[in-house]
Amino acid sequence: MKLKSLILGSAAALIAVTGARAADAVIAEPEPVEYVRVCDMFGTGFYYIPGTETCFRIDGYVWFQVGANSQNNTGWITSSRVRLNFDARSETEWGTLRGFARVQSTWNSQNQALAGNINAAGTAATGVATGTNVTTVPMFGDGNATIDQAIIELGGLRMGYTESAWAQTQNGGSSNWGSHSWSGLAYGYQQRQLIAYTFSGGNGFFGTLSVEDDGNGNYTPDVVGKIGLAQGWGTVWAKAGYDEDIAPALAGTVGPLAAGRSGADGWGASVGAHINVPNMAGSSFRVMYFYSDSLNAYSVGAEHSVLASYYHQFTSTFGASIGGQYMWDLTPGAAGNVDAWQVELNLVWVPITNFEVRAEVNYSDTNAPGNNDATTGYLRFTRFF
Repeated sequence: MKLKSLILGSAAALIAVTGARAADAVIAEPEPVEYVRVCDMFGTGFYYIPGTETCFRIDGYVWFQVGANSQNNTGWITSSRVRLNFDARSETEWGTLRGFARVQSTWNSQNQALAGNINAAGTAATGVATGTNVTTVPMFGDGNATIDQAIIELGGLRMGYTESAWAQTQNGGSSNWGSHSWSGLAYGYQQRQLIAYTFSGGNGFFGTLSVEDDGNGNYTPDVVGKIGLAQGWGTVWAKAGYDEDIAPALAGTVGPLAAGRSGADGWGASVGAHINVPNMAGSSFRVMYFYSDSLNAYSVGAEHSVLASYYHQFTSTFGASIGGQYMWDLTPGAAGNVDAWQVELNLVWVPITNFEVRAEVNYSDTNAPGNNDATTGYLRFTRFF
């Protein structure tokens, strides 16, 4: 009896304790919060996307610009732009995997003039004939945002819509672009759909091969190749581009006449050097030579051209550059020889972090009959972020 009483008593006590606990309020433990972590593998501004090993950055700028052109008598040329860059990267066994997109919108005097009147077809109606259905739309309307770039990179492989390898390549460094100014003088800037591969070897050697869509509607792409060497003293490089159909490149120069050149091919080549000035941090000298056998996609507008510029960093906040370019035989293969030249002055002041004041002035002239000289310039204020 004593054993039986002990067992029954223990069971009753256990039931009582369990029931009491069941009556208590159930409190869920809070989930740990995963704060955004800084990712320093790819430079400043990157953060890990929570729950992943992908690093992400958003940056860009906003600018306001006032300019003028001696061949434009309509007054000041104003421009506002906003640019957003979206950059996602992660390390893989095949190298860095990157997705990059750029969205931007530019609103300038030309957009504003075209916004005044549009016809029924939605095109500009400046000087339309009497009786045309014209709709007036508000001036100073909003600018349209566009996808300026969209690329995928995996190691040295790049594919998508971006600058042609003629103008910019992965790991190209100082071999990219033209002169020291924002405009760069004439160096063949263009954007293309492309597939490119860049090899980076030891001792600063690099090379790129790119196949590019020139938009001519056939199955044959253009091809660009570049090799170079980058060292502490500077960079030297050489590049060549083959345009299998020069009609699209000629369209902007000779308009409908370009259709008659469809099927004709052409090529261009260039060599260049960027030399860092000893004991003058930030100061450098650039020189380039361009050749093209025709006015193709890899021409700078002439058969031969030499470009040179020098940038000097006067203080930590102020720098300036001067540049010049001479082009001879602007009409390769045609009778006569038309030459041209241009010079530029570029001033850059950064009074505080992420705020830049830039001014550029350019003068150009050709030896063709008529008034062919022009002076252009602008003053720009940019807030980077």
